[in-house]
Amino acid sequence: MTGSSVSEVDKPVDELDALFGLSPEEWLLRKKGFRKTPKAIQITETLLTTGNGYLNVRGSLEELPPGHCGGMYLAGVYDKSEADVEELVKCPMWTDVSVWHEGEKFCLSCCQALEHEQVLDMKKGILHRRTTFKNPHGKILTFETSRLVFMHDPHRGYMRVKITPRNFSGQIRVLSGLNGQVYNRGFFPREQYKHLQLEKIERGRNFMYLEMKTRERGIRIAVAASWKMVSDPGRMLRWEPRIYGEKFTSEITIDASRGHTTTFEKLAVVMTNRDVPTERARNMMREAICNLKFYVRTGAPVEIGRHIDVWRELWKQADVRIDGDDTAQKALRYNIYQLLINGPARPGPIGAKFLSSEGYMGHVFWDTEIFILPFYIHNFPVMARNALMYRFNTLPGAIVNAEKSGCEGARFAWESATTGEDVTPRFASKLEKTIRFIYTGVEEEHIVSDVIYGVERYFRVTGDESFLLHCGLEMVFLTARYWASRVIRRGENYEIHKVIGPDEFHEHVNNNAYTNWLVKWHLRLASMLYRHVGKTAPEVLRELVEKISLRDGEPDRWHDISRKLKFTQDAETGLVEQFDGYFDLKDHVIERHDRSGHPVLPPGVNYRNIGRTQLIKQADVLLMMLLFPHSFSFEEKKVNYDFYEPRTAHKSSLSHCTYAMMGLAVSERNNAYRYFMKTALFDLENLHNNTELGIHAASVGGSWQTVIHGFGGLALKSDRIVLNPWLPKKWDRLSFRVKWRDRTVHLDITHNEVTITIEAVSEMTLPCTLYGQTHKIRTNEPVTLRYCPSR
Repeated sequence: MTGSSVSEVDKPVDELDALFGLSPEEWLLRKKGFRKTPKAIQITETLLTTGNGYLNVRGSLEELPPGHCGGMYLAGVYDKSEADVEELVKCPMWTDVSVWHEGEKFCLSCCQALEHEQVLDMKKGILHRRTTFKNPHGKILTFETSRLVFMHDPHRGYMRVKITPRNFSGQIRVLSGLNGQVYNRGFFPREQYKHLQLEKIERGRNFMYLEMKTRERGIRIAVAASWKMVSDPGRMLRWEPRIYGEKFTSEITIDASRGHTTTFEKLAVVMTNRDVPTERARNMMREAICNLKFYVRTGAPVEIGRHIDVWRELWKQADVRIDGDDTAQKALRYNIYQLLINGPARPGPIGAKFLSSEGYMGHVFWDTEIFILPFYIHNFPVMARNALMYRFNTLPGAIVNAEKSGCEGARFAWESATTGEDVTPRFASKLEKTIRFIYTGVEEEHIVSDVIYGVERYFRVTGDESFLLHCGLEMVFLTARYWASRVIRRGENYEIHKVIGPDEFHEHVNNNAYTNWLVKWHLRLASMLYRHVGKTAPEVLRELVEKISLRDGEPDRWHDISRKLKFTQDAETGLVEQFDGYFDLKDHVIERHDRSGHPVLPPGVNYRNIGRTQLIKQADVLLMMLLFPHSFSFEEKKVNYDFYEPRTAHKSSLSHCTYAMMGLAVSERNNAYRYFMKTALFDLENLHNNTELGIHAASVGGSWQTVIHGFGGLALKSDRIVLNPWLPKKWDRLSFRVKWRDRTVHLDITHNEVTITIEAVSEMTLPCTLYGQTHKIRTNEPVTLRYCPSR
């Protein structure tokens, strides 16, 4: 091979080195060392997940050591098969690589690790790995990878592999392929579910192709890839394709020299039959291979450059700067990274574990609208709309849920997947480690109004009238109809019996305060929208009335129920009773915490009898007050915080962020910072000892909300900005930006000043209320205001 040809071969490698250069340390998550326990391996896999919201890949080691739980997940690909309910499917893998010498594999489970580190570059969305193995015969080899899935093209992924023998020369076999032999976790230890069946496996000199189909829904998943040497191809001795059942492996044998690095690259394309027009979906192989050929022609450097450009724009909008607190800064940035790699680029679900695993079976809960959606509403409204369109598109399933419960209208499922019909499992292992019946799918109905809260908040911040009129209105009316048929008349008033509130320790309760307050608001909103749209868009209303057969008098009844639905609050103290009879339960408070800072249950209390006490799982009444801050006075919030905070066991990842924000609202600021850090570090420090099962999406979203709405004190109304900031002592500055209607608001906050810049197409003056004092802010001009935090 001539010198010029070698230079041409090496040139793209050099270009990739520049693209793959690590960002500054503040953008890196490093995981050093290797522990062989399955739990430790799987925690790292969860934390180092890469993705783009369409396909996400866990940060598993390429050689898949024993105890791994690697996986790729595609948004909305659910299947039931022999599982109890429909669940997110683990899809075929394309990131597997193994290296062999003299019949022995270089693997962390069977070799000594002289060095091992994985580095997630959050700024670029790239996962790097460097390991130096020493095998039992003393042979030392360095193995390096860089891999990503593209943010600008959700169907494509890339991996670069470098292999360097340090103290030996000889033949090395390098294997990589497509792995369709994947299984979902079962309910019991070592139980596995098989959701995929092989449809087609093909190979060529320059490509490999695997097509699998889900066993119940028949979703066809196509994976095509190119695997080749990109440096010094003259050292390749042979190439051998191998098929092992549902696995295809391309084996390249090289003549390796001591100290010489050989580089390989893999270009992958992933798609399903739902991603292409029906007439073309019949030949998924042609679709995938054509996409792959175009990808190869364009070249990895070009695609990676485009990927990095998109990430640069995402961070330009979403980054939040915290000066003076490096731990909080990195933790928050990691949580924002998770939100970015899970933003729905098309209408689809956001699960409670994102796409980081099949934990909670990938189901969608209320976490989406209450804890996760606000980030997208304030930063990427199109993604927020896509998340809400999932709820709109699954309205038929919600109608089925209502019919099954003997009610009218639409009832959003506590756990939903493909159709919106409820897929809550019937049984589970609860906190007390016993198998018991799950009542949440039947009784935790506040999700019906949680979804509508998300719809209203989206419209309030974005002003998206088209969505409201053509999607949101139908959602509001059908769910209002559900509540009107669900309530019980008691004398002149209405009640809601046999529910579970956010506090899931107490089941089968009547008149849960959170649920009833949300329903009161929901029905009042529905009746108000009926009147408003009747005046502003009468033709739209007429069409909808006809479509859903809205009866005369229904909106008036919604308003009547809203006024008369039971809500128990002490007139003198302002204390809200969480549900009927709550104050009659045995009273306990949390007086002790373990070394990790987790609440310790009082003597005599366990998870079998905790429902007979006033101890609660997570924020319930306080979450209600957080969502409706202007409905309650400072004194009412304070008395409820003081009562419920010491009675909360925080056995949910949703709890800490609520107490952080409510702590700020009632001037419990030290507690607020402590709760915030627990939220921000929830997965990074494995605070609930289950991060191996996936990212806790609610705590991720709650971290962002705590900083922006809590410490930043930001609330966006339809006509004004409201600010009540307070920064922790160690924070020197907080800066961020948010979208507001067709404007971008920049905020730069210190301990006594806030600088506001409102970017807008047209010049105008807009009101901003800072600690109760209203100021006029001209667009496109920075304005600095001084403030003194109240109380």
